[in-house]
Parts: sequence; structure tokens; C-alpha cells
Amino acid sequence: MDIVILSSKGQIVIPVKVRKKFSLKEGDSLVLVEEKDAIRLQPLVNLSELWGIDNLKNTRQVLNEVRKEWDDELEDKAAL
Repeated sequence: MDIVILSSKGQIVIPVKVRKKFSLKEGDSLVLVEEKDAIRLQPLVNLSELWGIDNLKNTRQVLNEVRKEWDDELEDKAAL
């Protein structure tokens, strides 16, 4: 567990081992999530970095199947 200190300007320093673990670099954005009794920081994912990720897990096939199911359901409802 690492301890960070809040500066007079409300800033903290993220320890180098944590920055390396999460590949954080200067200028990266983090999301601050307020939980009941905690504050969580997590890296903001840039959507352009996710380009093509669906090809890795057959997501395209699953999406096409779901779309076909939705289309079928809409056709059934329209027939009523």
C-alpha cells in the first residue's frame, strides 16, 4: 500500500511503481470516482485506442447475432 500526501493545491503524486504498472505518463487523464467511503482513480480510456478490439474476441459475430434477434423481434411485433 502506498501513501500519498495532498498538497495545499489539492494535488497528489502517484508513485512511480503505480505509474509504470498502469502505463501512466504526463498528460494522461484519470477519472475520479466517488464511492460511499472511498475515492477511486482510474485511467480514462481513449476510445481511439480501442479501435479494432472487437476483432480480437469475435465480438463482431456476437453483435451480428444480437442485431438479427432484434430485427426478428421487430418483424414479429410489426406483424401483430
